[in-house]
Amino acid sequence: MLKKSILLSAFVLFSSCLSAQVVRVGLLGYGTGGGSNNSGATIHLIEASYAPKPRFDAGIYAGFGLSAKGANSSNSAISAGVRYGVQGKFYLLTGTFKPFIGLQAGLNSGASFSVDNTSSSVTDAGVGTNFQITPQAGFRLGPINLWASYQEKSIRYNGGFVFSFGSFK
Repeated sequence: MLKKSILLSAFVLFSSCLSAQVVRVGLLGYGTGGGSNNSGATIHLIEASYAPKPRFDAGIYAGFGLSAKGANSSNSAISAGVRYGVQGKFYLLTGTFKPFIGLQAGLNSGASFSVDNTSSSVTDAGVGTNFQITPQAGFRLGPINLWASYQEKSIRYNGGFVFSFGSFK
C-alpha cells in the first residue's frame, strides 16, 4: 500500500510540474543573408525548445541553406550548408509581444565551388565544418517569430512560425 501511495504521489507531482511548463516547436522558417560558409537563403527545418519559465527556453535547431551568385557574370559561385546545434532564448516581455535575445551554439557544415563561366571550368572548391556561436535578437508575436542573427561577419534576417504546447501556472 505504501509503495502504491508513493508511486501515485510521484505521478501527481510529475504531472503538475509538467503541466506548468511549455514546449515550443518552430517550423517553416526562412532566412536571408550570410557569410562565406553560410548560404544566401536558409530553411529552418525544426527548432524545438523546452521552457521551464515564461522568460527562458532552451532547445535544439536544425536547418539547411543554398546560395547561387553571379550567374550572369564571368564567375559563378554555388554553396550549400547544414546547421544544427543547441540554443537558448531570454524573453524580455511575456505578453503577446515577446522580444528576445538568444544564443545558438552548433556546427555549420558546408560545401561550395566557383565556376569560370567563360571556360565552364571549376576554379575553386571547398568543404568544411566549423563550430559557430550565433547571437540573436528578435521578437515573437503570436506564432510569428522574426529575428536577426550574426553569423560569420554578416547579419542574417530570419522568420518563421513557433507553436507552443502547455501552459505556465
